[in-house]
Amino acid sequence: MATDPSADNTEADNSSSGGVVTCAVCLSDLSDDDNDNDNYNDSALGSLPRKAHLPCCFRPRASDAVCLPCMRTIINMTGTHIGRCPLCRSYVQFASGSSTSPEEGAQTAQLQTRLEKAVPHGRCAMCMQTPRIIVRGGICDACDLGVNNRLRYACTQCERIQVIPHPMWRYMETPTSASTVTWACHGECQTYTTWTVWADDVERIPPEDTPESWGRRERWLADVRAERERRRQEEERGEVEWFCTIA
Repeated sequence: MATDPSADNTEADNSSSGGVVTCAVCLSDLSDDDNDNDNYNDSALGSLPRKAHLPCCFRPRASDAVCLPCMRTIINMTGTHIGRCPLCRSYVQFASGSSTSPEEGAQTAQLQTRLEKAVPHGRCAMCMQTPRIIVRGGICDACDLGVNNRLRYACTQCERIQVIPHPMWRYMETPTSASTVTWACHGECQTYTTWTVWADDVERIPPEDTPESWGRRERWLADVRAERERRRQEEERGEVEWFCTIA
């Protein structure tokens, strides 16, 4: 099979430059072993965490690497089987059957952890839109976020406060700006209008899902680091069970 010489050179440049590859999330030094990422956590025999092979960010530069444990944490924190790449914000997931929970016996001895892009493929049972990335219960990622984060929004026309089961914040340039898409107002308007997030509810928005223009990426990564540290401490006490939900 033909190969791309430039790709080989790129990888060679990274590995031979003498620089230490670090994770963009936890800032840990990463293993330069590019074999299958089979470390289930980041403390196996005191070894360095391995670099995740991100399907959305090909041949990442040393400064753009992310470790496998951080990707595991990012996905686990969503409560679904998908998460966002911290480099490009693409939706990714572990390939079906590539990761198992510790209870599943012999399969955990040598874990494969192949990441793949989460591709829209189904119809959402709530909004009925297609194709959508279905996360759980037959509903799409947007509806799942809306159901689990029922925020209050203010109509820009009649100023009615209304709970909207949809992540309207995704369509706002800033936390205080109006949405660029509409939703039905059940107040005086009785038509589709634009909305702003009620000020008291802004902090309830998951930082990993806010638009990049909001500047909350570092808050998201700080949350991931805190979760990693919490799990590390639990692991030291023998209390943690690592898992990753599979579609």
